[in-house]
Order: sequence, then structure tokens, then C-alpha cells
Amino acid sequence: MNEDMAIIALVFIIVVGTTASEMFKHYLRHKQKAEADGLADIKAQNQALIERIQVLEKLVTESDFDLKQQFKKL
Repeated sequence: MNEDMAIIALVFIIVVGTTASEMFKHYLRHKQKAEADGLADIKAQNQALIERIQVLEKLVTESDFDLKQQFKKL
């Protein structure tokens, strides 16, 4: 009887340990994917801001244009 309880406890510990390990692996993969998606969003926003700044720098530094008309086109 005592040996049966030990075997049942051992099987239970193995099952719970394996399940917990797989859940933790799944959590880590999900966390890494979320961080990568967030980083991609930040990079896209950064690129959009860089392009807007380049347009504004071009507008400000050009010498032969009517500033009012250029702002209306935007």
C-alpha cells in the first residue's frame, strides 16, 4: 500500500512538473513574440517620424518656394 502511494505521488509530480514546464515555455514564447511585435511597431513609428522630419527640413531649407503654398499642399 505504501509503495502504491509512492508511485502515485511520483507520477503526479512528474505530470505536474512537465505541465508546468510546458506552460512556462509557452509563456516565454508568447512574451518574446509580444516584445518583437512591440519593437516592430516602434521601428515603424520611428521611420514615419524620420520621413516627416525630412519633409519638414526640405520645406524649411528650400530657398526658392512660396512657403504658404507648400504648407497648403501638406
